[in-house]
Amino acid sequence: MSDEDRAPCGGFGAAWLRSGAERPRYWRALFTVETARADDAAVILVRYGALGCAEIGRSGKRRASIAAFFADGARPAPARLVRLLEQAGIRARIANRGRLGRLRDPGWAALWARRFVPLSVGRRLLVVAPWQTRMPSSGRVKLIIKPGQAFGTGRHPTTRAMLGAVERLCRSGRVGRALDVGTGSGIVALAAGRLGVQEVIGLDIDPEALVNAGENARLNELDGTVRFSAVSLGRLRRRFDLIAANILTPVLVALAPQLKRLLAPRGRLVLGGILGCEAAAVAAGYRPELRLLERRAWRGWVTLVMGR
Repeated sequence: MSDEDRAPCGGFGAAWLRSGAERPRYWRALFTVETARADDAAVILVRYGALGCAEIGRSGKRRASIAAFFADGARPAPARLVRLLEQAGIRARIANRGRLGRLRDPGWAALWARRFVPLSVGRRLLVVAPWQTRMPSSGRVKLIIKPGQAFGTGRHPTTRAMLGAVERLCRSGRVGRALDVGTGSGIVALAAGRLGVQEVIGLDIDPEALVNAGENARLNELDGTVRFSAVSLGRLRRRFDLIAANILTPVLVALAPQLKRLLAPRGRLVLGGILGCEAAAVAAGYRPELRLLERRAWRGWVTLVMGR
């Protein structure tokens, strides 16, 4: 199979389900990174504009080649993306002498549908696609997520750790109102709703993410409980018992004043999308108003739980 025929890995938060006979065109940029950091590199590329990524080969055991795919109207700048990867501590190089490729969708939708399998998260959640809802859940709470162009199918360590933290906090029964900042597919906000939180708001600045999240809310019959919006944090006045933010470290640090203001006196703030080397700096940005209650690391990523 050629690299153009490979489906971008959905675990990287990609979206390739399209209807009809449309065969859209994409830009493709090639990078080489450390094999051990290939997943991390792909997540960062998606966060900075890629629709999805695929590992297309390895040079021995140490280096992996990654193809990142971008929308037709969003021509990437490979040199800028390499700088962003290096800022995250990932040694990266531009492959193919920096030349961009052009390709049409070879049928990723069908390939992705075959690869999307139910995923158990934490003690109670089971993430399924819309076409898998009749599968036995073994007593778990089903969370239906249609893969879309928004980040968040539950496959990446940052999303799974965030879901696990939200589940643990919801067990207390003290979460009446929750906020999900950078909601993406809406998976974390919808998990809170499925776990019994009565009022949930998910925020995102990406219009396509809000469309995907709204569709997932309808699939889970939560469109009356979970609301998605592009409203800015500065316009929110009510406080929340639980705030989740699974976004990039610079954004987490920049949003610290707003998130601290919105956290209820006995509330909990869950921060994700943090590389291990960045965790101390992120926690410092929320002190002294908040203290670190929990720190969990998995595959190089860290999730922090903070409270007053």
